[in-house]
Amino acid sequence: MDQTANNRIMIIGGDSHFTYLMQRYVKTSAHQIVFTTLGEDALVRARCEKPVAIVLVVDPPEAIGWHTLQVLKTDLEVGKTPVIVCSWLDEEAHSLELGADFFLHMPILYADFETALTTTTVKEQNEKSN
Repeated sequence: MDQTANNRIMIIGGDSHFTYLMQRYVKTSAHQIVFTTLGEDALVRARCEKPVAIVLVVDPPEAIGWHTLQVLKTDLEVGKTPVIVCSWLDEEAHSLELGADFFLHMPILYADFETALTTTTVKEQNEKSN
């Protein structure tokens, strides 16, 4: 497998401030970053990029964020990719019910992001090796 593809983190959302923050956080890790917007294009891009993890921004009133999570997690090709949901909403239980692997409440501190990323990528690597 291409090592570059194995190293990508996909950020899905439209908030430019959040995108900038994630870019800074991911820059300090050994990962590359790929951006896309919410909706059906996110699934197409995830299939193409094959990221090691997906960070999904779910903000009100964007119900499309929840729909994007459902689409990603029910897809046969992308569904096992870990998804970290980030939101200003207190929706951890809802996120996990819909298939998220980790939930981060905004504003997100680097240490929390690093923990979520490490937890999800280790889980993903373990599932691939089984």
